[in-house]
Amino acid sequence: MPGHPPYPPYPPYAHPAPFNTYAILALVLGAMVFPPLGIYFGNKAKGQIAQTGERGVELATAGVIVGWIFTAFYGLLFVVWCGMAAVFVGSSGA
Repeated sequence: MPGHPPYPPYPPYAHPAPFNTYAILALVLGAMVFPPLGIYFGNKAKGQIAQTGERGVELATAGVIVGWIFTAFYGLLFVVWCGMAAVFVGSSGA
């Protein structure tokens, strides 16, 4: 028979692993809601990802980093606010 041999069949489609839910929560909570929860969920997600092989280690790391940055920023903002309140309270008594 002249011509080419038939093409081989396509390999089966491998479905990617699902994203870890805690990793998604870490980024959302760390950036928008309550940054210390982003730190907690990010560390918890990293442990789960190491055991289960799910995707999302980048999201978990970003959640931890953003959580620490926003926690430090809010802490600094709170200290400045307390200092300004002390100045206003101290100056109103004179």
